[in-house]
Amino acid sequence: MADSILGAILAGGQSRRFGSDKALATIDGIKLIDHVVAALTPQVDALVVCGRSWPGLQTIPDRPAPGLGPLAGLNAALHYALVHGHDGVLSAPVDVFPLPLDLRARLAGGPPRTLLRQHAIGYWPAALAPQLDRYLASGERSIGGWIASSGVEAVDDTALDLRNINFVGDLTGCWTSTTPPLGRTEPHTGSRLAADKTR
Repeated sequence: MADSILGAILAGGQSRRFGSDKALATIDGIKLIDHVVAALTPQVDALVVCGRSWPGLQTIPDRPAPGLGPLAGLNAALHYALVHGHDGVLSAPVDVFPLPLDLRARLAGGPPRTLLRQHAIGYWPAALAPQLDRYLASGERSIGGWIASSGVEAVDDTALDLRNINFVGDLTGCWTSTTPPLGRTEPHTGSRLAADKTR
C-alpha cells in the first residue's frame, strides 16, 4: 500500500523583505498561495496550511508558536500527520515558483529528502515530529542545522530553475513554458504582475 502523504504549505512568514503579504501577491491574477495549492493538491492525500488561515483549507497554527520560521510550520504539520495517520509530510513554502508537479515522485517515501537548493521543499517522515519538537525547544531555528541533524538526503534541483520570491521584483518573468501554472498548456507570453497589499 502506498504511503499516505500530507501536503503542508508553510505560510507563516512575515514577508519583511517583500514589504507586504507575499502569499497574496499575484502572478497573472492568481495568488502565490493558490499556485502552491494547485500544484500540491494532486500530489498528496490531504493538505494543510501552516501558520495562517486560508479559505477552504484545513489550517493549523505553527508549533510551538508563531514567528519562529518555517520549521515551526513543518513541526505543526508533522504532529498533525502523526495524529491523523499520515506516513509523512510533503512541505512547500508559498514563495518558490513554479512549484514542480512531480515533487511526490522526486521526494516522498523512505528517508527525509529536500531539494538541494530549496530546503523548505521536502519530504519528512511523520516519525520525526518528536525530534523536531526537541530541536525547536533547544532554541534552534536553522533549517540547515535541522537538515544536518535529521539525516536528510538532498535531491538535485538545478534543472528545475526554481525562483525564490523575496522581493516584488522577483515576480517578473516567472512563467516557464515547461511548468505551466494551473493547467496552462501553452507557453506564457506575457506576465501580468501585482503585489496585493490588502488582506
